[in-house]
Amino acid sequence: MKNLKLFCLTAFSLGMVLISCEEEEKGPLIGDDVSPNVITDVTVENLPGGALIKYKLPQDEDALLVEANYVRNGELISARSSIFKNFISIEGLKETAPQDVNLAVVDRSNNKSASVKVTINPETAPIDKLFSSFELVPDFGGVRLKYNNEDNIKAELLLYAADENGSISYNQSAFIDNDNRTHFTYRTFEPTLQTFGVAAIDRWNNITSVKQTKVLPLAEIELDIQEFDNLFLNGDRQDAFGWIMPNMWNGSIDGSGYHTSQTEAGVTIAPYTEPFHMFTMDLGVTAKLSRFKFWQRQGSWIFTHGNPRYFEVWGIDELPADNGDSFEGWTRLVENGEVIKPSGGAIGLNSAEDAASAASGEEFEFPIDAPPVRYIRFVNLKNWSEGKFIHIMEINFWGQLAE
Repeated sequence: MKNLKLFCLTAFSLGMVLISCEEEEKGPLIGDDVSPNVITDVTVENLPGGALIKYKLPQDEDALLVEANYVRNGELISARSSIFKNFISIEGLKETAPQDVNLAVVDRSNNKSASVKVTINPETAPIDKLFSSFELVPDFGGVRLKYNNEDNIKAELLLYAADENGSISYNQSAFIDNDNRTHFTYRTFEPTLQTFGVAAIDRWNNITSVKQTKVLPLAEIELDIQEFDNLFLNGDRQDAFGWIMPNMWNGSIDGSGYHTSQTEAGVTIAPYTEPFHMFTMDLGVTAKLSRFKFWQRQGSWIFTHGNPRYFEVWGIDELPADNGDSFEGWTRLVENGEVIKPSGGAIGLNSAEDAASAASGEEFEFPIDAPPVRYIRFVNLKNWSEGKFIHIMEINFWGQLAE
């Protein structure tokens, strides 16, 4: 009985200790009120829109990080860099005027060292370099904004258009990232001389002025799918599973589309050095094409199986005498075309954005100086299952009818 009482008392005491520990306020493992030493040997490398500041760290054992305080767009900004680095980056500055940055060491007790003031001289901000490259030129159905994003920044490109009273107001936006694009086309405009403006804003809310110019958009129509017809040239693949070519211009992305055999290797036609699946179609009219769009097989098939991932498109105005044995005389309208999955996720894992993108179709522009064509040849370089067979639900083209 005595042993039982002793056990209960010990357990109760241990429980109280645990409760006491749990209620104890958590704080730094090392607690003091001694300020750390300052950084030394500071150097500055001025960069577009900021600077890279390097320094020698103090020997304080409890030093935790280096904090930089500076002003950006009228707001006090605090940037921090781990004690395991000997530098800190200052970003997002639009002005090129000299600016002070105050650097302090912070230790594990949240004590701060005295500040070391450094003056930086930011170079031209990336958003201003981007803006200086802007050029608005005519394009089919609207205006093309040419640009050079040499710093690979994320930015919103804002288009302004004149209203019925001639006043410039915001119309639409495009978003760019660190990709290889050099232009973007804003559409839905009539082919009449109009005043347009363009500006840019970056992720730090630095915004440029508005550059204005008058542009005459090029007329653009959607080609009538009722005029389309299928052809079969040497090297083209036969349809399979009852999914025939005319399904690609029946006006629906549901049901059956076009499908080639999954067991055929394809044919090698110069300039290609390996066999690919391809098909040829007749637009029914000769047109100077501006762009085209195709729709993947929908549902659980998006971004997988036989949906094209890498492809090329060729065009010609008259069928050649060799009946497709070569691409001599053809114009390559899309070179190294690639379908991009927005989420970048694994095959079979699709986000809501992926589904929306597939439902809206995959659109690609043709060179603005490409000649008028009537016949289209689609070469599938690789599908999403690493194979060469194709399935496509629908295909549309835009441009101007040749006179």
